[in-house]
Amino acid sequence: MNVTVAICTQNHRESLRQTLATLGRAHVPAGLDCELLVVDNASTDGTAEMVRAHAPFPRMTLRYAHEPRRGVAHARNTAVAGARGDIVLFIDDDVRPYPDWLEKICAPIVEGRAHAVVGGIKLAPHLERPWMTPRQRAWMAATETLDAEDPPAIISANAALSKEVFRKVPCFDTELGPGRLGFWEDSLFSFQLKEAGYRIASAFDAVAEHHFDESRLSRSSFLDRARKEGRSWAYVAHHWEHREVAAPRRMLWKSALYLAKRRALERPRRHNPEGLPEWEMDAVVQIHFHRQYLAERARPRNYERRGLVKLGGGETCPAA
Repeated sequence: MNVTVAICTQNHRESLRQTLATLGRAHVPAGLDCELLVVDNASTDGTAEMVRAHAPFPRMTLRYAHEPRRGVAHARNTAVAGARGDIVLFIDDDVRPYPDWLEKICAPIVEGRAHAVVGGIKLAPHLERPWMTPRQRAWMAATETLDAEDPPAIISANAALSKEVFRKVPCFDTELGPGRLGFWEDSLFSFQLKEAGYRIASAFDAVAEHHFDESRLSRSSFLDRARKEGRSWAYVAHHWEHREVAAPRRMLWKSALYLAKRRALERPRRHNPEGLPEWEMDAVVQIHFHRQYLAERARPRNYERRGLVKLGGGETCPAA
């Protein structure tokens, strides 16, 4: 069985270096022919030179690819198109997989139990905070609240895909994800997999530890996440679900008024420079959902209802 571990990266050279070092200690079981493919999404920090100069891995070949079009979905599509493996594993450039990760995350596909797998993601100990709720942890990609029997989606920070799935679902939507609307490129892809009849399984014992930059815990970063969450959700709601939202302008102003009033009441008690209370997360998401929905509904829809292929052509990821 051939396996491709794909890392899509942009200007995270030092974090990527540590992830590569961790992968160098990963156990590659007998019977798995493994390659590591780093897709550089137009980095300007010396990522290319670092990867090309990296020492060889004991049981894993290392390849480098450059994707000049900004946006992680472009990079993911480039990774799939260039992958030599029958299974494509996506991990982020700031996660550290445990040594036994590779075998465990491939197992459901190798054994024929699934076509896609979501692995376990734990927050690095130094990034744990007592104020975090399960939902706030999920925004940092922690997987402990996901349904192990029927996970709703892959999380691309730690996921496996059979190359077979790209025969029906040809690519990640390049209007979504970091570098574009912000998120949901992996969520929409997962929804399409399920629509196509593919099974997503969990392998939460295939653990990767998330070492994201500490600045992502700041209030400003949570606000940015909430805005992007709302925009990405609106895109999927209009173009893929064909949802008709009643009175979106009125809902936009209603959400904005609620947020302003609640902030005025809460301001004397607000002191934590990190995080965002869930009421504020929800309000900001709703505002940006309705604002983006108004923009998206002025466009022709990009998919048939719950469709697998973007209308009018577009990128494809040729299956092996």
